[in-house]
Amino acid sequence: MAASRTLVNTALRLTPRKRTAAAAAAVPLVATRFFNTPRPAAGAQPADPARPPHPEVPVAPAPPPPLKQTLSLADAIALRFRDYLPNATETYVAYDVTRELYLECARQAAYVDGEEFSESAKFWYDVCNRAPTFQSWSQVTILHMWMLMARMRALDKPRVKIWQQHFIDHFFYDAEDKMVKRYDIKRASERSGYMKDLFHQYRGMTAAFDEGLVKSDAILATALWRNIFDASEDVDIEAMATVTSYVRRALSKLGSVDDDVIMRGHVKFGLPLEERKVVEQKHHYLETIGDSTPVAETASS
Repeated sequence: MAASRTLVNTALRLTPRKRTAAAAAAVPLVATRFFNTPRPAAGAQPADPARPPHPEVPVAPAPPPPLKQTLSLADAIALRFRDYLPNATETYVAYDVTRELYLECARQAAYVDGEEFSESAKFWYDVCNRAPTFQSWSQVTILHMWMLMARMRALDKPRVKIWQQHFIDHFFYDAEDKMVKRYDIKRASERSGYMKDLFHQYRGMTAAFDEGLVKSDAILATALWRNIFDASEDVDIEAMATVTSYVRRALSKLGSVDDDVIMRGHVKFGLPLEERKVVEQKHHYLETIGDSTPVAETASS
């Protein structure tokens, strides 16, 4: 923990440009006792009796109610006056819709102690060989949040700040709620330190993914390797390529939908494994390499 505090204090003394670069290079910043606490096996006894797990408190937020086919009177009034009083209704609309969008991001790697993983969570924990911990969940959640945040930047300029702020707030409120209810961290000062670490991780991941978005798949894959696969030396290359293809396709689809789809919260992420067929295709360039004469052989002849 002391090393983590030293890193954070060093980052705060850097210039803004250097601070962003340092954060991107340092992610993940910490390995605290709750960030990387694996979920117990079904029926297993907790290692620390003084701090038992809370299987009744799931990592996944409560699922949202199904979308209503008809608007309530309050919703109808808000939408009716939205064009006339945009400043008065924008926050009201943005708060509810961004919560729906956040829940969609949070459930991708959500798990409940002792219960079987969802299809999406199976990919992140089984295929990608990640441990089901708070750290893993938060990294996958931030990845999906970043994809939606990138799309929100294309909304009308007056709306961008309001929508992004509510969206980010939902994540940090949920994270702190888990610290209290799931990990029994009651002291506000202790939670504050963990939240600061999580904020720096969020900023670093966002900067790294933004760089990959505007540069190349290789840069994006490197950012995913550092922030989703923890820079593991024995990473499954096929799994990493699958995630890279999944992110590119999701960004493309988000970029092709109308703003109204985003502003009504009608976004559902597909399964990363759907990209496996794309990843397994052999590029024609590989056949060209196979048919060509090796450079070393040509030089020796």
